[in-house]
Amino acid sequence: MGWRVFKILLTVLFMQCVTVLSALAETPAIDYELWDKQAKYAERQLENGEVSESLRKQIAEWRSVLLTASEANKNAISTLEAQIEALGPVPDEGVEDPLADRRNELSLQLAELKAPSAKAREAFQRADGLIKKIDQTIRTEQASRLIHLGPSPLNVTAWTTALTDLNAFQRGLQREVNAAFATPSSVQSLKDQAASLFTRILLSLILIVAAPMLIGRFLRVTQENSASKQRLSDFARSLIILAFRVAGWSYLLSTVMSSGIFEVRGTLILSAALGGGLGGIYLNWPLWILGSIWIGQRLFNGTVASLPLRSRADTRIAITYITVIATAIVVDYYLMTVAKHQVFTEQTEVSLRFIPLLFAAFALYRLVHIPFADPKTDATEEELETSAKQSVKWRLIALFRRVSKIIAIAAPLIGSVGFFNAAHDLLYPLIQTLALFAVIYVLQILVSDIYAELRPKSEEAPDDALIPVLVGFVFVLLALPLFALIWGTRSADLIEIWNAVKQGVPLGDARLSPLNLLTFLVIFIIGYMATRLLQSALKGSILPKTGIDTGAQTALVSGVGYLGIFLAAVIAISSAGLDLSSLAIVAGALSVGIGFGLQNIVSNFVSGIILLIERPVSEGDWVEVGGKMGYVRNISVRSTRIETFDRTDLIVPNADLVSGVVTNYTRGNTVGRVVIPVGVAYGTDTRRVSEILLDIIQQQPMVTKNPSPSVVLKGFGADSLDFEIRAILHDVNYGLSVKSEVNHQIAERFAQEGIEIPFAQRDIWIRNPETLTGKPTSS
Repeated sequence: MGWRVFKILLTVLFMQCVTVLSALAETPAIDYELWDKQAKYAERQLENGEVSESLRKQIAEWRSVLLTASEANKNAISTLEAQIEALGPVPDEGVEDPLADRRNELSLQLAELKAPSAKAREAFQRADGLIKKIDQTIRTEQASRLIHLGPSPLNVTAWTTALTDLNAFQRGLQREVNAAFATPSSVQSLKDQAASLFTRILLSLILIVAAPMLIGRFLRVTQENSASKQRLSDFARSLIILAFRVAGWSYLLSTVMSSGIFEVRGTLILSAALGGGLGGIYLNWPLWILGSIWIGQRLFNGTVASLPLRSRADTRIAITYITVIATAIVVDYYLMTVAKHQVFTEQTEVSLRFIPLLFAAFALYRLVHIPFADPKTDATEEELETSAKQSVKWRLIALFRRVSKIIAIAAPLIGSVGFFNAAHDLLYPLIQTLALFAVIYVLQILVSDIYAELRPKSEEAPDDALIPVLVGFVFVLLALPLFALIWGTRSADLIEIWNAVKQGVPLGDARLSPLNLLTFLVIFIIGYMATRLLQSALKGSILPKTGIDTGAQTALVSGVGYLGIFLAAVIAISSAGLDLSSLAIVAGALSVGIGFGLQNIVSNFVSGIILLIERPVSEGDWVEVGGKMGYVRNISVRSTRIETFDRTDLIVPNADLVSGVVTNYTRGNTVGRVVIPVGVAYGTDTRRVSEILLDIIQQQPMVTKNPSPSVVLKGFGADSLDFEIRAILHDVNYGLSVKSEVNHQIAERFAQEGIEIPFAQRDIWIRNPETLTGKPTSS
């Protein structure tokens, strides 16, 4: 006994050592003294108003480390808390606690484990607060820069100074080139790498000129193919040509930069040309110019254009304006780069950069005035904009045109009075936004063409198919961060938003994050698919081999479906980390809503379950409900679909079938009675009529022999002797056709026997016949 107790205590001690060691392994080593110095430095910078993105990045790195440290010892802390909870509640005051020593020991260990996490959390809160203050300061500076009133670029006296300063930079570039050939060492260096430079320049020219010519020759677009295939072929050909040209120009610029011809100025310009940032967007000069032309050609040029214009002249003008806009943006970025190196006055920089802004605004204004034409209807743009059935595409085009016209006029005006930063940050982001929307539209057209080619040839795909539209919507969602960067959002802000999204939103005791949501969707979809597969197996393979009737089979399949979906939802919620107990309040609120607002739906749902279980009405039954007849085609949990004899669908709530009066003509079996009325003239031999009618009905194949049909003389009518044929049919569904055939034979036999079928007759007696002639009667 004592040995067992010793083994248990030894095991507990060993587990405790493992817990402590794992806690120490989880705790990251943080130099809090270094962090304190960094935090104080950031606080001083904030007080002086001197903050930067690099300072924010350093604090953000510290915050990430501290966040990881604050979550350290998590497993060990959970284990200790579970151990303390297992000891039970603390006895009341005055009652001896036999586990007091063990409880105190665990509490001390728990406090020791929590201390590093608490210290890290405190430091994390300090870092997070510093980052928020830095972001607020940077946003304030951005707003101040945007509304800054500077010198007017229309100051004519400043133009000479601006051109002189720009010319000084250009002369500096010339001096760098001259210096490369001035000394023997530099000349010898160029000679040593002459072969390499010649090869690289030759390869660049091949990529720029020769390769596109060869590709254009071998990848031609044939006019015999469908429009979608032509667009796909032209898209592939033009994209390959664009890639070769951009690669060629970029390779040529990098060759010139690595040759050593340029020094500081030239290297600065070439580095900017190969890749810089404008409005948060990566800007490669060859890609921006050639890519803009390519987008314009994809939209407007040729028979495969996505947005064709009215004439080829309009197409050439549109592409020219697009080229002007792209070139103006590149020139503006060139001047920005020059201003970073050459110390320009604000007046000089504004005067120089106002010129490309004017060109871009003018080209944009002229571009949006070029009319489009719908290639499918040949309708003009004015007709499309005023049409009541215009598509979303044409609505967006009309909106972009109106906004572009306003900004193309407003940007130069507000820039000319001194608000150049506002004009710049208004015009160029708009142009980049339009370019990004154009790229998304071209990609959506590409997806539509691929979908049109992959669909079965027998299937006629609509012009606006669902899949391409959904893909386009996904493209827009993926491009939202790019739109945010274009309009001045900092990448740090996007990272903060993404971190907040990853942490999720609190939902009860859990947090709903994208990962949890994705886990829920994946598990629920798997459970839903498994449920549908089980239903298909039951309905198609298992239940038909049993003796269960069709209604019971339908009830079982539906019950399995509801149970499977419910279990899939519960498992998905639990796997996503959501506490179901936290949804009790929501469930209570929903029950109140169901009791008041959803009582009809619940009533129909319960009635549907009753119909599926008791089966007073089954699929295929001939029923009459509310004066309407038809066949039951489908019984769902909310309503029942009845197909009337004129092939229209009658949707009946299940509550009406359970609580109302329903006539089921084929419940259990299809045997049923038909009654055929017959009238003959007065004076006819009634016995003979009965014999003829009985002979006719007995010859019908659908009439049962037992019970046998009968003919009765029902009574003496106002115009005829009224007979009735009463017969039982094997299948009452054929009652109308049996009646029709019997009436045909009655008409034929009565004609042979000379029996008259009378029509309505009336005897009229006139009390004063002399009134008809107008002559007085003799007295």
